[in-house]
Amino acid sequence: MAQQYEQKDNDGAAFPVESKTEDWHDDYSGKIMVDGSMYWLGVRDMKSKAGKPYLKLKVRPVNSGASQSQGGDLPF
Repeated sequence: MAQQYEQKDNDGAAFPVESKTEDWHDDYSGKIMVDGSMYWLGVRDMKSKAGKPYLKLKVRPVNSGASQSQGGDLPF
């Protein structure tokens, strides 16, 4: 029987996107935990002007906007 995955701090994973329909869509997507907070992770295969391959990473909070709608640290 497979063990359930436990997300560890400062660790994450990205998997190939199988339903990519546009060139600008991420090639890989997943989640990453940094300092106890979860983030969405987007990864794209890129090429520099010199033609060298590199990976471009984009992260955004999983709970984007959730803390504001629940009050968060707002002064009112």
